[in-house]
Amino acid sequence: MRFIAIALAILCGSADAPAFQDAAQPPTEPREVAAPQPAPPGPSIEGTVVSEVRFEGLVRVDAGYAQSVIRTRAGDPYAEETAQGDADRLFRTGKFDSVDVTKALDGDRLIVTFTVVERESAASIEFVGNQRFKTSRLLKEIELKEGSPLSDFAVRQAIDAIERLYREKGYTYVHVTHDAEALRRERRVIFNISEGPRVRVRHIVFAGASAFSPRELSGKIETKTYIWLFRTGDIDEERAQRDAAALAEFYRGEGYLDAQVGHELVLAPNQSDMTVRFVIEEGARYHIKSISFKGQTVFSPEQIRSEAGLKLTEGAPLRAEVLKQDVQRIQDLYWRSGYIYVAVRSDWVYSIEPGLVDLTLTIDEDKQYRFGRIIIRGNVGTQDRVVRRNLDFFPEDLYDQTAARDAEQRLRETRLFSEARISPIGDDPTYRDALVEVKEDRMTDLLFGVGVTTNNGVIGNITLENRNFDIFDWPRTPAEFFKGKSFRGAGQTLRLQLEPGTQVSRFRLDFREPFLFDQPYGGNIGLYYFERSFSEYDIERLGFTTSLDHRFRTGPLRNWSAEIALRFEQVDIGGTDFFSDPDIKDVKGDSWLTSVKGTVVRNTTDSLFLPTRGSRLSLSWEQYGALGGDYDFSKTIGDYTRFYTVHTDTFDRKHVLALSGTVGNIFGDAPVFERFYGGGIGSIRGFEFRGVSPRGGFLIRDDERIGGDFMLLAGAEYSFPLAGKVLRGVTFLDMGTIEESATIEDWRAAVGIGARVYVPFFGPIPLSFDLAWPISKNGDDDTQVFSFSIGTSF
Repeated sequence: MRFIAIALAILCGSADAPAFQDAAQPPTEPREVAAPQPAPPGPSIEGTVVSEVRFEGLVRVDAGYAQSVIRTRAGDPYAEETAQGDADRLFRTGKFDSVDVTKALDGDRLIVTFTVVERESAASIEFVGNQRFKTSRLLKEIELKEGSPLSDFAVRQAIDAIERLYREKGYTYVHVTHDAEALRRERRVIFNISEGPRVRVRHIVFAGASAFSPRELSGKIETKTYIWLFRTGDIDEERAQRDAAALAEFYRGEGYLDAQVGHELVLAPNQSDMTVRFVIEEGARYHIKSISFKGQTVFSPEQIRSEAGLKLTEGAPLRAEVLKQDVQRIQDLYWRSGYIYVAVRSDWVYSIEPGLVDLTLTIDEDKQYRFGRIIIRGNVGTQDRVVRRNLDFFPEDLYDQTAARDAEQRLRETRLFSEARISPIGDDPTYRDALVEVKEDRMTDLLFGVGVTTNNGVIGNITLENRNFDIFDWPRTPAEFFKGKSFRGAGQTLRLQLEPGTQVSRFRLDFREPFLFDQPYGGNIGLYYFERSFSEYDIERLGFTTSLDHRFRTGPLRNWSAEIALRFEQVDIGGTDFFSDPDIKDVKGDSWLTSVKGTVVRNTTDSLFLPTRGSRLSLSWEQYGALGGDYDFSKTIGDYTRFYTVHTDTFDRKHVLALSGTVGNIFGDAPVFERFYGGGIGSIRGFEFRGVSPRGGFLIRDDERIGGDFMLLAGAEYSFPLAGKVLRGVTFLDMGTIEESATIEDWRAAVGIGARVYVPFFGPIPLSFDLAWPISKNGDDDTQVFSFSIGTSF
């Protein structure tokens, strides 16, 4: 009787009540009366085989769709619980206002009928007042479509989605309603959009901040001011709230444990410019009164402090990041000693003295373990030894987790594996097996590309590279070769490269064995052809190189490598005339060049393509004529670059300062094509490629670039994120000189700005665009404000 009374109440009220509420009101949930429950069946129905399942009331909804939703099937025993669940599942699709299930016996046949009342569907979706976004764009943003079931909730969802889209683009005061009368009478969903002005953040104020500069605090928040082309300056209330929380977290992480941060949005009278004002109550900065250790038995507190190299000391500010690093340092200390399950916890309590805290480091040491078996998984096409030679640990060694972590990094850097993970497994009381799991990356690449730079003009690229080559794995049949089942698995690299270009053309064939005899000695063999046209002459070079290198992974020379290389080259100089400089005329025609070059490198950077910390030092000496040839001289070059992470924002994007210096000198009489030249990308931006050089010539032409015997370069570059991890900005200072001898007569310098665009399609090397302005130059120098480098492979 309760269901009948409710149904009568609905029928009596339906004539006056509108089908949908105004969109400004919160969505309403379906009432219980929308899906009435039938009376329970008698005991003779349960378990009876269903002969037929019917649907009544379907008009727009396909019967096949309804059948796919339910679980009651013809031929199955009837279950009341399943049938009622089917009614609920149909109702929850949102396509029906009510669902009822009935059972009827026709003789010995059981017929189950689902009677539905379909929900009204949208006849059309329309937008009024949208200027910023096209209708097609708004339709993509909402789930409500023409023909979709209508409900207050669906309309409200669509309004929220539209307003969210507008606010993300800076239309903070957008307001969206719907035409309730058109919806009730004609089932037309008409969204009325009042866009309002586009508001951009012009200023960000940190009121009350004294401990940190606005620049430091700006790096901790998502909200950014408007910069044409680079930043939209859109405002979002939720984002501002997150920013206030991030600032508070930053302050507390720097020791300001009582810090409070609020925010307010101040709209300018022009209704378009916004000031975001963060109100900061810093409070006192807390310092560490005492540091105590608990649970340690293997190392004394003094040993932990010294051997782990802890940075926090009594009297220092309580900084969360430094504390986190110290916890990791303690963990690394124990890891190196075989305590792989050590757990370190930091706790602090307020001291009775104001502004001080007592810090406690609790260490759960667990047991010491040694390496058992080393098990390798995932190397389907790669030999085990290729993996093992990147591991610096062996069975019976203390299980050093830091060594395992370093091995993971080395395995990824081989470019043979996209993933590498080393985990301790087993339950032996003394040993843990090391499970080395790798995921092989693509082994062979065939790349077609094109690039353009201000140094080299337009250049094409066709490259075939196999990074997991095996020169001894010859195919037994032609089928093995064509199916890629030969010449693979040893971790060697074979690279064939053809680069035709407008100014430069190259051809190279290189082979590298990174581990000769499974030892950390690398061997290289290369053949190459190179041709280029300069304004002074044309050059062709045909050569052969071979080298042997060694990498030191442990001991005092860790991070160092050494290489000795031999070069044999035929050089042909053409394109000269009567007025060419005598130094150029002297090398006209064919000549032979040989050299022996020794190089030592120390590299502690954290990334090959985007270093954020560490340094790279390279020292080389090359002796020409040591193996014969037409020239006898020597060249030495020293290069050093240091990277500093100046700041890390909330998204873990780093601001990086790079300082670099290069010095080179030639001893003896070197031909012009082996001398030093400056200018362009990688040298002194703001000057043309080879635009910085001593000049020469004959009679009417005295401005030919002939190179110098002494090179000195220095530079500083500050790199910072602009948009996500895709776009970075740079500011830089490049300076240096190229001289005939080891003196400084002319000093060049240029300042500039630039952008680095990281696009996955273009590989790990970014697209570079730089603007540089010389602030010191020689009158003969060739300058160039804009330089760029764009390249891709596909």
